[in-house]
Amino acid sequence: MISVKEVTTHTIVIKKSEFVCHLIPCSDIEQAKSLIAQYSDLEATHNCVAYIIGSHERANDDGEPSQTAGMPMLNVLKMQNLTNIIAIVTRYFGGIKLGAGGLTRAYTQSVAEALKHAEIVEKELVDLYKIFIDYSHTRKFEHLLKQQNIKCLSQEYNEQVSYLCYLRNTSFLDQIQEITSNQFSYEKIGSDYIEKEN
Repeated sequence: MISVKEVTTHTIVIKKSEFVCHLIPCSDIEQAKSLIAQYSDLEATHNCVAYIIGSHERANDDGEPSQTAGMPMLNVLKMQNLTNIIAIVTRYFGGIKLGAGGLTRAYTQSVAEALKHAEIVEKELVDLYKIFIDYSHTRKFEHLLKQQNIKCLSQEYNEQVSYLCYLRNTSFLDQIQEITSNQFSYEKIGSDYIEKEN
């Protein structure tokens, strides 16, 4: 699947109205609501939303005339075959009415231009593991992470050190077993879409 690599923001001005587009990668429908709230400006005239997350699609005109904002935005995302993406266009009214056709063009253009500035990447579903290691093995383990180019999200230092890592291949767990003489434990805690390796 293809999506944007990171949050991208782009602004255009049409007849004194300012259109600020945020493109946000998101693979969790539960998280969508809080991201939309985070990137919407309640002081603005409108915050129009379109998203495609897995099999969920949504288009919201947020007070603009029906079908002039959310749907045109969603169509741009679909034309680009994007998934797991939220587009929010915040409009600050400049005093000149654009009419239905003008609004449709403005919201379409806002998302299309933002996509030109975004880095589009291919993503794949990868499992996320929590790996627990004794302090005595951390140096070897961290060397192995670098060697294998494993993406590690975080570390926590408690009785043992725990690492949050994306694993494309469970053979990595066999390698940990080797370097720690099987003195480690792990749990699979979920999966997420991350950028595909070349």
